[in-house]
Order: sequence, then structure tokens, then C-alpha cells
Amino acid sequence: MITSSGRESRPKPRSSALRAGVLAAVAWSALAVLSAAPMVALTSDDFFDQSALHDIRLIMKEADWAALQATYLEDTYYRADMQWRDQTVPIVGVRSRGSGSRNPHKPGLKIDFGRYVDQKFLGLKSLALANGWQDPSLMKQRISMLFYSRMGIPAPRVVHARVFINDQYLGLYQVMEPIDKNFLARIYGQDSAGKSLNGGYLYEYLWKDGYAFDYPGSLLQNYSDLFEPKTHEDEAPSILYGPIEELFKTLNEVRDSDFERAVGELVDLPGFVKYLAVDNFLADFDGFLGFWGPNNFYVYRQQGRKDLVFFPWDKDLAFWAPDYDIQQGVANNVLARRALDVPSLYRTYMETLVACARSAMAPVSADNATGWLEAEALGEIAQFHDAGLADAQKWFTNERMDDEQQKVLQFARERGPYVLREAQKSLDRLQGVWRRP
Repeated sequence: MITSSGRESRPKPRSSALRAGVLAAVAWSALAVLSAAPMVALTSDDFFDQSALHDIRLIMKEADWAALQATYLEDTYYRADMQWRDQTVPIVGVRSRGSGSRNPHKPGLKIDFGRYVDQKFLGLKSLALANGWQDPSLMKQRISMLFYSRMGIPAPRVVHARVFINDQYLGLYQVMEPIDKNFLARIYGQDSAGKSLNGGYLYEYLWKDGYAFDYPGSLLQNYSDLFEPKTHEDEAPSILYGPIEELFKTLNEVRDSDFERAVGELVDLPGFVKYLAVDNFLADFDGFLGFWGPNNFYVYRQQGRKDLVFFPWDKDLAFWAPDYDIQQGVANNVLARRALDVPSLYRTYMETLVACARSAMAPVSADNATGWLEAEALGEIAQFHDAGLADAQKWFTNERMDDEQQKVLQFARERGPYVLREAQKSLDRLQGVWRRP
């Protein structure tokens, strides 16, 4: 054959042509295999991977970020794009969040993925970014929620993350899974279409200074001021708050002899006292039995049932002291006091405290006698310590951070033996004639 250049083209040797054909076939086969191989989809489990220190990047207008800081006491949303690993979620809503932790320098943040666009991120509707403003150790949220889960009480997942605003390091945060419909689906399961198997009634408790759970009366508005619905928000007040009014009336008026039966129909009493026990084991002075009245919890009434269950939230003031009273606040709350006046429930409470102590003290392995709680604290500190040191927006010094982390480690070592000793004394008393110590 003569080419356009006038030169004769020579056919390739048969072996070369065969080799080229084989290589081409191999390449196409490999491409077909790769194309057929299913992509592994990321899930929320990947986001809440405890083994990693995560990076979250928010890209937003400088003017919007300045406005969020200037109005940090408000809940105004601003648009942003969020980046995590190689994932970008466009047009999310970002606002300031928190109560006593609000500040303009390192705001607590809520990221709402569906605020402007109908979307979720790895199945999540939103994220809460806790700024550690009231927790100089920068770790109490995460370790507390892990311990609740370890003790069989459903709790939000929490990881540490470095947060960047427009590529500027804002600081170290604890990123919390919100208690919402997706949380309920994770706890109670989903059907094949991804719909929660339990579409019940979820409420966030709204703190009221010094409130002891006295009966507020029959006016349903009183209960809407205490319990904010997070599901079925558009239901009639009688459906949303009628069962809660029934609970508070029964709780305060029923005779002692009928308390366990009557209130037990409206509250999961064994689950409640276990929740109280873990709360007090963690020495949270801003929890259900806190110094200023009940705080930082959600309640949930399952579909087709009347009894409420309790979920913990916001534990940045836990780990108060290793010798924190194991019955702190019980006498100041009607539900806690009357529940623990029932001998069987009092026993459950004390047995749960013993179980907490033993779980916290349990050696991590046959070769390592370090207790689980201390080992978890050591692992978290090793993971995020450098990021905490580099956090220039925290209000406390690096020396204070290190000191508070040492206090957490001291608590982890000493709390278990103290609680075990005190709870066992109470259980020993129950072997004789029962009386409240």
C-alpha cells in the first residue's frame, strides 16, 4: 500500500497484531470489570467514624459569616457550601446554636442540609457543632454519649472535627448527631423503603429554672412551653400535649400504692431510672437531676404506646467530680423521687450504677489493665490534642485545656471505685428491711 506521503506502508508482523489485539481485549475486559464493580456508598457511619479526626469546611460569603458572628444570639440562617472528604454539599443553611455557649468568636453551629434545597447528607438532615465553650477539655460530649451507648441507652453519635470557614481554621468542634427522625430510624429500624418503623412523638425538653416536675395544671399551653415537638409538629395540641398533661397530673396526684402501675403506663420507669443512673454516674450537674432543674434531654413516645422514653443530650458539663453524690438531685424532682421510693426501681437504679462502675473500670484487654473509660479518654486526647492546641478561638489557654483533660482522666480512674463502693452500700441495706437511705 502507498501512503499519501508516497511511502509504502508495511503490514505489521502477525505476532505484533495478535499481541495488540490481546492487550486491547484485556484492557476492555478490565474496564468492564471496573464498570460492573459496585461503588461502595458512604453512610453516616463513615462520617461518625471514631478512628478519624475529621475536617469540615464551610464556604460562605464573608459578609454572611460576619453577620452570623454579629448576631450570634439569633437563629438566623446563612447559605454555605459544606465540604467533607471529597463530598461537597451545596447550599446548606448555617446558624448559631447553643445556650450558655453562644459567643461571637467561636460560635456553636447548626448545619441544616435541607434548609434551602430538598437534600440530605449521608441520610442526615442536619448536624450540631458543639464549640466546647463551657468545656475546656473539649471532649465531654463525645465520651459521655459513648458511655450512654455502652450502657444500652440510645444516644447521639459524636466525633471531633476541625472546622474551617473559607479555608481559615475556626477551631476544634465536637460534631453531634441530632436527635430527630433519622436518629429514631437508626434506633428503631427502617422498612425496605427507608421509612422509620416507629413514627412516634419526639420532644425536646425546654429548660425552666428550678422546675421540679410539679403539676402545671390542665392548660395545654403550659406543656408546649416545656416540650417542643420534633415530630408531628402540626398535630392538634390535644394529641401532642394531652398525654403529657395526663402524665404530670398522674405523677403528682396518684397514691404511693398505685404509683408504679399508674405512672408506669406513661413512663418507661425501669428505662428512666437506668437513664438517671448513667446521668449521675457521669456527674452531669446540668442534666436531668442538675443543680438548676431538669435539663438537656429528649423524650419519645413510640407509635401506639403511651410510655415515654428518655434520650440524653448536651453533656458539656459532665464529669463534675469523682465523688459526685450518686443521688444528687433526686429529692428535688417529683418523678425521680417517687420512682426511687419504689423498692424495685431503687434497686434497679443502684444496680445500674454498679454496672456503670464496672463497665468504666473494665480492662480494655487481657494485656492492658487500663479501664475502658480512661482508655477512651486517652485515645480521644491523642487524636485531637494538636488540633485543640491550634484552636486560637477558644476562650481558655492551652494550659487550661491540658489541665481539664487531666481532670477527665482523673475522673475516669476514680469515679468507678467511688460509685461501686457507695452503690454497693445501698444494695447491702436492701438485704434487710428496705428503707430509703
